[in-house]
Amino acid sequence: MKKLFILFCVIVCAQCNGQAKKNNMEANTIKNQLKHFNNQQHRLEFKEEKLFYNDTHVKLDQNMAYYEAIFGKDYILGDSYGDIIKYNNIPISINKGADDIIDNIRIELYYYNQKMLNHKSDNETWGFPPKILGNDYMLIDGVPLNKDTDIEAFNRLLIDAKKRTFTQKFEGANSVQRGYLGDKNIYISFGELSNLDFIMYSDGATTSD
Repeated sequence: MKKLFILFCVIVCAQCNGQAKKNNMEANTIKNQLKHFNNQQHRLEFKEEKLFYNDTHVKLDQNMAYYEAIFGKDYILGDSYGDIIKYNNIPISINKGADDIIDNIRIELYYYNQKMLNHKSDNETWGFPPKILGNDYMLIDGVPLNKDTDIEAFNRLLIDAKKRTFTQKFEGANSVQRGYLGDKNIYISFGELSNLDFIMYSDGATTSD
């Protein structure tokens, strides 16, 4: 009986040590990711349910002059109607509503050509390049995230940080959503060529996607 008790203690200690090592590795990984984030030229972050770019609060429902003052003017019109504005130097696109007011901001975690994707066969490997966030991070409630982030692991980190997690909602199996105060919400979409595809910050208006 004594031997069994000692064996049980050894197993428990081994499990505890294994979990402690895992926690230390995750802590070191996050520490390195945060260091990388702080050195980035473009820092996108959600904190207390507000979007920030390089520490400047970015609001929705403003005119284009407001966003030019924050993001600059290095952008192109993404469609023939000029409703979607895509930045060249920052991994974002923004949607302009009928009243010329911006109602959503989309952060591209991974960018690919949809037409090429539709013609992809099982024997072909397309070299779709990630956009700017390919090697960089953004923060949500202080937790780093990029295109390779596993959403379940990300949710666990949010729980450990005592933050609200993303939950499965009405957008289907391929995306997660979290509602914000004041009818603002954020969607994280799973990608087909990477773990995550894009993040949409919206006021709930109809979007052109």
